[in-house]
Amino acid sequence: MIVGASIFVGLPLFGWGINNASKFINHPVRLLYVIIIILLQFFAIIYNPKTAKKKESRTKRIVKSKLDLILIQIFSLAIVFIAPYSDSHAIFTVSSGNIIRYLGLILVMAGFILMQLAEKYLARQFSVEVTIQEDHQLVTNGPYKYLRHPRYLGIMVFFFGISFVFQSFLAMGVVVALSIVLVWRVFAEERLMRQEFKQEWDDYCANSW
Repeated sequence: MIVGASIFVGLPLFGWGINNASKFINHPVRLLYVIIIILLQFFAIIYNPKTAKKKESRTKRIVKSKLDLILIQIFSLAIVFIAPYSDSHAIFTVSSGNIIRYLGLILVMAGFILMQLAEKYLARQFSVEVTIQEDHQLVTNGPYKYLRHPRYLGIMVFFFGISFVFQSFLAMGVVVALSIVLVWRVFAEERLMRQEFKQEWDDYCANSW
């Protein structure tokens, strides 16, 4: 929770300007953003308490997946810093009142909850790398009943939400780059799933998005 709050509250404050932190929280949407992020961290602990305690027993992995993981981390941190920076300095920002900001708050909540929901259903099979775990089972319930990659969708929605909260075109551009990396990762993951589950995977794909 401390790490999450440090990244998604502390880093935006740093991007905005620590010396001008009072102006950051003076805006109702930015103040709501801080409150929502903290509440979402509590939600994650209560809803999905075992996420940080899972031990992996990998049997297969894609060696090159390290590159996409590194890019995902870089782009994610860049979004969280660039969005408030561009808002604070009025650099490539959207001028549309507060509508897009409030929409951003909704997207932040929806994306975060979808990520947590996906991790909950993956259980011990969840991994930040593209891997096959020991006794790996194909998850087809919960959000996976309809979507093959709900967590990746949640990540996209969450970070688009942050860029909307700060009305930052710059951050939106980085989210697009992040989304491209996630799609690249999707193709790598689906190749591995098809190799592992064969016809079961093809049947699942025929009934999911």
